[in-house]
Amino acid sequence: MSAPDKDSPNFRELVDGFLEGTLSDSEFNTLQSALRERPDLRDRYFASVRIDTLLRERAGTGVSIAATTEAGAPSVPENVVAIDRAESASPWSYGWGLAASLVLGALLLGSLWPSGGAAEIGITDDAVWLATSRAEGEGLRVGDEVALVSGSVEIHFDSGAFTRIHGPAAFEITGTNSGFLHHGQAWSRADTESSHGFTIQTHSGRFVDRGTEFLTTARTDGFSQMQVTSGAVDAEIEGFEPQRFEKGSGLGIEPGETPVRIVIESGNENPDFAFPTIPPPTSNDHADVSKGYASVQLNSLDRKGRTNLPHIQSGPPESLLDGKAQTARDQPGESFFFPNGATGEIVLDLGEEIPVARVHTYSWHLSEVDVGRKRRAVQRYTLWASGKTRPDSLPSGESGNGWTRVARVDTDAFFGVQEDPDRPAQQAVAIQSSGPSLGNFRYLLFQVLPTPMPEDIPSRHTFFGEIDVFTSP
Repeated sequence: MSAPDKDSPNFRELVDGFLEGTLSDSEFNTLQSALRERPDLRDRYFASVRIDTLLRERAGTGVSIAATTEAGAPSVPENVVAIDRAESASPWSYGWGLAASLVLGALLLGSLWPSGGAAEIGITDDAVWLATSRAEGEGLRVGDEVALVSGSVEIHFDSGAFTRIHGPAAFEITGTNSGFLHHGQAWSRADTESSHGFTIQTHSGRFVDRGTEFLTTARTDGFSQMQVTSGAVDAEIEGFEPQRFEKGSGLGIEPGETPVRIVIESGNENPDFAFPTIPPPTSNDHADVSKGYASVQLNSLDRKGRTNLPHIQSGPPESLLDGKAQTARDQPGESFFFPNGATGEIVLDLGEEIPVARVHTYSWHLSEVDVGRKRRAVQRYTLWASGKTRPDSLPSGESGNGWTRVARVDTDAFFGVQEDPDRPAQQAVAIQSSGPSLGNFRYLLFQVLPTPMPEDIPSRHTFFGEIDVFTSP
């Protein structure tokens, strides 16, 4: 019998049969296995037991509730999931008497999980521990934290899932098939049947595996991102509908009162600019030059006082708002980009203060000089915004100087770039709020950073083809 779903009649029948003492051996084994593997099923099971207990108590059994939390739920350790049929003579023995015996058994015997807990330490590579040192083969229980100053460590979960943590990082074990990344980077693989649904949570999102490999990054300020390298991952973000991301796509979450979702995808590297979910460039957005609302402005100087002009081979700034992107790769005249080594400042004046719903940016760049290297094909920028009045100063570091930070974008981090050839040449970024809009803005400022290059080579900018800005109704 396959593992039941928590809302299915099958699971409810198994729990009811257990409480009444009518389960067959095969049904009992199915329930036992499901409770071991699924925390959500354990929660539903204990809730059912509590209801059954209250009903029996009201019916005059005289049984008192001895082990409850402040909220009234059973006080049972999360990692205790074994159930016992020893007292099958009395239907009541499957209710609170059983739950209480589990608590007592946990206190006397410790965890019932094999291998010392929910996971164990695998290979460590130059690991410098922040607090508690961990040895290879050491068991990890729910609540244990793996904290690194530098280096990396493998974590093997009892479910069969695998995670490699790269320091500096802090990672907490939350179950036999889940973990919480407080900060740092975690590369995870969950390709076995028992590890289906493996979950990495951060302070701003929850990422659920659907038979895949994925990279999760979390910063101490709450910003987090995820990139799918194989298979698919379901992303759950407060305020958004759950969304499935497939290989080659990823997203970031900018924290705040209203979280901002940043979706990044690689394209088909054809002039139609086809992406998995992000639509291609369009002239039907508010910022298109044909509408007569928006204009592109360049500050005469960047934030470090350097000349802020386009590269000598770049197309005009207005090409960013013409409703189309490049017709082929490496078309400088159809693109907009800054000189080598410079930090570029692009300001879009939307003509009036409007509710900005989404912002899309598109690029396509594979240098003919470095065919196959894809060195410059990365979008790196911070998007700032302001309302009716444009601030006199530019943002500096974490200080907005009157600007509101909307999103931070680094497509290399999303695509998990380790070597230059890893970068997709054609990329799209979609920035959207969980609310009706990102905010009411007139000015959008893109602080564009160049692509880092090997030693002794000046950093260089990618070729931007289009910026689309959509307003809320």
